[in-house]
Amino acid sequence: MKICSNKDIKIMAAVMASSILLGGCTATSKPAATQALKNDPEIKADINFNEVKNAGYDREVMDEQYRRYCFDLLSQTVKDYGGEGNVMISPASIMLALDMVAAGAKDESLRQLTDLFAVGEGPLNQQAYAASIMDKINGAQKVDFSCANAVWSNRKLLGDAVNLEYIDYIKETFDAEYRIRDFDSKTPDEINSWVYEHTDHMIEKVISSLDPMTVMVLVNAISFDGKWEEPYEDNQVHEAEFTKWDGTTQKGDFLYGAETAYFESEKATGFMKAYEGGQYSFLAILPSDESVSANEFAKNFTSADYEKFIGSLTYEYDVYTGMPVFKSDFDITLNDTLKNLGAKNAFDPETADLSGIAGKPGDLYIAKVIHKTHIEVDANGTKAAAVTVVRVDGAGAIANPKEYRTVMCDRPFVYAIIDNETMAPIFIGTVNEI
Repeated sequence: MKICSNKDIKIMAAVMASSILLGGCTATSKPAATQALKNDPEIKADINFNEVKNAGYDREVMDEQYRRYCFDLLSQTVKDYGGEGNVMISPASIMLALDMVAAGAKDESLRQLTDLFAVGEGPLNQQAYAASIMDKINGAQKVDFSCANAVWSNRKLLGDAVNLEYIDYIKETFDAEYRIRDFDSKTPDEINSWVYEHTDHMIEKVISSLDPMTVMVLVNAISFDGKWEEPYEDNQVHEAEFTKWDGTTQKGDFLYGAETAYFESEKATGFMKAYEGGQYSFLAILPSDESVSANEFAKNFTSADYEKFIGSLTYEYDVYTGMPVFKSDFDITLNDTLKNLGAKNAFDPETADLSGIAGKPGDLYIAKVIHKTHIEVDANGTKAAAVTVVRVDGAGAIANPKEYRTVMCDRPFVYAIIDNETMAPIFIGTVNEI
């Protein structure tokens, strides 16, 4: 192998597909090595592959760390995006995709990738936690929720040089399909077909071509299909006005309901509407400041703010709610975002160490991370889809009326699809326009 020596009511579908393309050197890298990679028995990953699922981590600590990561990621994404359109990301899929890379990383590259999700908890705990989230998604009741992973290895460049322990690990821990192909013009079509199938036919295309030095493509897809526990009726859908981030208004259909879960902190109010099965919900977070855009709010809404927000949960009120029918598409290159969150080494061939996958430190490095999402919310449900491409180049009757609160999302707001047990977002986004 010649490589660098240096180093997207009724929830119908919410989907995430994450692809990781591993390749070789760029034009700015040092000259390619003259010999193929060898499967060196002395090269071992820093993670003990046989112990990951038996890690004795503290679940509450890891859940809190994950929530911290979700809002750090949202805040940094909005900052780096720089616009005022709608934003949506899937922290879960991004984590699962990058954890498959982290499984083959070492030293500082491994520490930085791990600390994106769980600061100071170490790769063993983080890898086990990521696996548990995947298992929980695949075990969800009364909603169609699934997580799938696949890996394509470039036979022309990698041959049999991939660390066999790494292959066994991603198969066992992430239930990943492992395919060896001669990367050619047909390979992108095969990858796109897999993504299309595993995202309930909502994401058709992840990549159009492969760089000649691409050595591996890792893909994660999360699909969600669930109905509201209490569906919206026709008489709960009415036309109204939504005030956009810039102060202008637009007319659209709104979904009106009465919920029981209410949140109120200094920075926001909100409500939660459950999906069938009671494991997952839609969470609306409406800024208290009526003049702020959802993106500006998200920039400064920290994980500590989210902890205070979810800590304010009460069922003391009847909660009259409204939210618009909306759809949006979003895409961003996440290189700077991930670097700004601390994962720098893996992007630099001089410091990257992904030798747990193959080769030596600096042979493989992350060249580009692209994130694309799509979401539609209407009276029938929510359809969402997302894709991340990471290239490594080389909600009865009552006896006594209660007080009531209202949460009317007729202006910019933040939303999430959350795990009810942990209050951790699987998808999270902003609505600045409908």
